[in-house]
Amino acid sequence: MNRIKQLRLARGITQEQLGAMLGVKKAAVCKYENEKVNVPFQVLEKLIDIFGVSADHILCRDESPRLPADVRERILSRPRESDAVSVPLVGMVHAGEPMLAEENITDHIPVAAGEVYDGDYFFMEVVGDCMTGDHIAEGAIVLVRKGSDIKDGYIYVIRIEDEVLLRRVKRIKNSIALIPSNPAYDPMIVQGGDVEVIGRVVESRMRH
Repeated sequence: MNRIKQLRLARGITQEQLGAMLGVKKAAVCKYENEKVNVPFQVLEKLIDIFGVSADHILCRDESPRLPADVRERILSRPRESDAVSVPLVGMVHAGEPMLAEENITDHIPVAAGEVYDGDYFFMEVVGDCMTGDHIAEGAIVLVRKGSDIKDGYIYVIRIEDEVLLRRVKRIKNSIALIPSNPAYDPMIVQGGDVEVIGRVVESRMRH
């Protein structure tokens, strides 16, 4: 059993919107909610971040979230999903060979407030086809949550000197593997001190 549908409806978001937050298709969300497939660990981690509850609560292993009072207050004070906020588009991130990102605001894009309530966010435009295996095509824009913490397996915007890249990240001792999802490209292994983590990609979309 799980409470994914219950939590989603309480937030007032659709399966399609939750899928975009998780980086999966709407059909996958439907399968998770109907328990036709097990919820992968990486998806469960994202659900914890999105809903602000414990894994035990999501998986019905307890009767209440048992969250600290400050966390409960933060959840209750979240903006409604129907409210929109303006998120800046700042330059480009290359998903093929490295290139310089011009960090100036070129546009503002409306985003449902409930998707960006817990941090600083910005959009970057993708150039190149290195991440097509994750359905991030050239010309797409990625929504990035600013922060320097790394969780293995997630996609990040990374700076190496003056070059900005979009890659899936994995730690290997004192080094970091920057992994493309297009098999035409090879992974890069860099020293941890040579990398600045700008933020984690939480959504990608095509501009209309």
